[in-house]
Amino acid sequence: QFGSRPAGGPGLSAHVDPLPPGAALGFSQGLGRGSDVAAAMPKVEAYVYDITQGMASRMSRMLIGKQIDVIPHTGIVVFGKEYFFGSGPCIGAPGQSVPVQVHEVLNLGETAKTCEELEAYINQVLALEHTQEKYNLLSHNCNHFADDVAKFLLDGKGLPSSIVNVAEEALSTPQGQSLRVIIENFERQMRAGSTGVQSGLNPFGDVGSSPGISSSAPAPSVAAGVSQMLEDAFKEIANNPMEVRRTCLQTLLKITQNVEKNPTEEKYRRIKMENAVFIKKLAGCEGGTEAMLAIGWVPTTHDGEDVWHMEDASAPLQASYRVRFQQELAKLPAA
Repeated sequence: QFGSRPAGGPGLSAHVDPLPPGAALGFSQGLGRGSDVAAAMPKVEAYVYDITQGMASRMSRMLIGKQIDVIPHTGIVVFGKEYFFGSGPCIGAPGQSVPVQVHEVLNLGETAKTCEELEAYINQVLALEHTQEKYNLLSHNCNHFADDVAKFLLDGKGLPSSIVNVAEEALSTPQGQSLRVIIENFERQMRAGSTGVQSGLNPFGDVGSSPGISSSAPAPSVAAGVSQMLEDAFKEIANNPMEVRRTCLQTLLKITQNVEKNPTEEKYRRIKMENAVFIKKLAGCEGGTEAMLAIGWVPTTHDGEDVWHMEDASAPLQASYRVRFQQELAKLPAA
């Protein structure tokens, strides 16, 4: 199980499934030993995954006004293993630390360090610095852990800044919060679809979850009301001209009512991103896209087209959102 911790405190976690029955993977027994590769300088590579699987590239310009091609999760591959941050320092088979395809492999160089030296450094130093409690999406994430591993192996040479700093550069602005929501949605979907690594995979968000427990965010109940994200979206919508604001809220109310009345019909739960009505009435209104995300619409693809889709878990919650849209419309002066 990725993310599980050995007794005695923080340390290096490992996925034991690939080992023969009865074998165990720990600090003293790994998939490779430094002595086995002493005759050659081991190659150090960075395996870069796009956690959004292409969606950031398609959506970033619309959401934050600039192009972001990849939101990376990075693992360092050396000694036949991949070292990455899940709920803590973890080991996996190369290319399998997350259940998506590798987007890019970077050749970082060769190392004079041994496997034993690296794992001792991770256990004694990095495991104390990179924990669930210290995790921060912008400034202390999985890419920073991979950067620290690379710097140890390569005497100070780390990952390209374009990988290490992309989250902070892209998501630290108010507009970037929309993209952050998308990333967290993709991350939750990726963990839910993984086998054997669900509770340990945690490159974005939900870092306080305990090993063995799914860290997918629970859906808000109708009684609990709407999310804070929707309230924040209303504040942004209020910055628009009155009629733009009205049209946006009316459109949000209409699509919410459609799903509420027809929760199982796909035609009401899928909107093409190129739909002229969506572009004019929602995407063209500041806060409109954020409101879509807040009430459960998720960007994805269908038959090769970019679409918004309402997930099964969100469809039954639309009654509470309908009420809030009606309340916001009631605050506006008559047309």
